[in-house]
Amino acid sequence: MDDELWNILMALENNTRREMLKTLANYDSYALELSKMIGVSQQAINKQLDILEKLGFISTSGNIPSTIGPPRKVYRSMGFSTITIDYSKNFMEIKKSEINYPDSDVTGSTVDLIGELKSINDGIETIDKKRGELVGKKDLIIEKLREKASEYDGFYRKVIYEYLEKLDFSEVSEEIGLPEEMIEKIIAKFISSR
Repeated sequence: MDDELWNILMALENNTRREMLKTLANYDSYALELSKMIGVSQQAINKQLDILEKLGFISTSGNIPSTIGPPRKVYRSMGFSTITIDYSKNFMEIKKSEINYPDSDVTGSTVDLIGELKSINDGIETIDKKRGELVGKKDLIIEKLREKASEYDGFYRKVIYEYLEKLDFSEVSEEIGLPEEMIEKIIAKFISSR
């Protein structure tokens, strides 16, 4: 898993950071306001703001004057994406996908927009259900192939397992440190066995 995915998981592991990101997704805010809304000390909020800024989830968007001290730094969220985590009996996969915004502006009455939002949510739910079915089938196929691979010794089994995870000879070659041709021969032997 690459560093960017680890950073996302690290950012989301903490409840305070999750609440801050939810809030900042709705509107820009500053530390004292976040502290009051989330119910955490301003010192804790400042610490989490530093972490989120270093990880690239938020940035400062300016300052607003304060009647009781120096200007307050205002933060806004950024770096939006979709994260998918598959955790099954036979594999674990974490993927990050960019959000693709439409080229045209969203227009319509409030009623139309709420209707469209409901339709989109229903569509996403349908896709998620179908995705769950495909992940289940993938899990069963990997389980069957791993049973077959268990007939091989440890080294060959490791190569086969890596291939089942990546389905790419060059990536397996790089991961294991063997020439690609050797990986191809091991997998060809595995595929041709009954």
